[in-house]
Amino acid sequence: MKQIFWIFLAIIASACVSNLFAKSQAVTSPDIGSIVKVLKDQKIDYYLFSNTQNNKFLVVPKFGGRILAVDLGGENVFWTHPDILRGQGGQRSWISPEGGAKGFILRPDWKGNRDFSMLDPGHYKVLDFKNNEYLSLANTFQVTSNDGQENYYLTLTREMKLGQGPLLEEPQFKSLKYQFLGIDFVHKLKNNSQKKLDKILALWSLIQVPPRGTMIVPVEEVVREAWRGNYFEPIPDEYVKANPDSFSFYVEGSRRYKVGLRPQSVKGIISYLARAKDNDFFMIIMTFPVKPEAPYVDRPRTEQQTNGDCIQIYSHLEEAPLAFGEMECHSWGLELPPGSEQAFPIKIYIYKASLEILKKIGSRLVCPHFDKACLFK
Repeated sequence: MKQIFWIFLAIIASACVSNLFAKSQAVTSPDIGSIVKVLKDQKIDYYLFSNTQNNKFLVVPKFGGRILAVDLGGENVFWTHPDILRGQGGQRSWISPEGGAKGFILRPDWKGNRDFSMLDPGHYKVLDFKNNEYLSLANTFQVTSNDGQENYYLTLTREMKLGQGPLLEEPQFKSLKYQFLGIDFVHKLKNNSQKKLDKILALWSLIQVPPRGTMIVPVEEVVREAWRGNYFEPIPDEYVKANPDSFSFYVEGSRRYKVGLRPQSVKGIISYLARAKDNDFFMIIMTFPVKPEAPYVDRPRTEQQTNGDCIQIYSHLEEAPLAFGEMECHSWGLELPPGSEQAFPIKIYIYKASLEILKKIGSRLVCPHFDKACLFK
């Protein structure tokens, strides 16, 4: 029976790859040059980092301290809102839970949002900056939980610098031609109040990406119980495929659904693969620590008594160019005595190359059977 299961998976994967991205159209975001021009015209401060390949990432303190855009081979591979002054898109920090008794972003009845402007965009101030090497920003704010029992007085700090490629010293990858950008990112949460926050809040990092691509998430065991899709509208069955050592999820971008993956099922890696505008492909990889037995605090409304999820994948419901997807990772519930601070580090690896080269890289950095994973059109 087990052999039949793996043969079935191989047939699915083969079928997916055979018409791989046959009808895919690249959904492009404003490029870094046009974004910088708007920022200069409006006299908005920004910080630009560039590596030896002249690939770049752009940080804007006014817009929630976001990494608003990433330039890889001349293309912004993050989703950035076409109205640049909206300050939306890219990579940002969030705090979970989003809803429920201890949340403060969704309303207590889960219908719509509260005012979360103190968090996003917040009032980020630059703490430390070294040109093209390091940037640290912090935002301090106060807000009350949905149940009225917690008066949060918090400082959220974001630190980032250029990261090194993890494959530089591996002989089999030295001859491959690809564009690369690495970002070493850490965000921290500090409890400024006099009351202990005991595993009720967590740090949450998300990257907004152009839609019509595939999230590939390696798992400890390929079983249906590894993920759930009941945060919003159900994810269509045809948008999920089981692979030999991972799950593939399609990010459509014009209908809303969210998938959550449990901490005991995952390996602390999310990857996103989509077609670039020049018919190459780009791949974004996030790696982060996971504590399988720890409490995680963000969960669906209908399952508030269960443990939360440490990976979430989101498809937004608007049409292009306002459509986007999200790759999201959460820390466990943090122990925050008065005056204490906890950190959640993340490494972001971004590649642009032919599909065949990205399959080789994915098989090394994401999961061994990455080349057999289903990639959606």
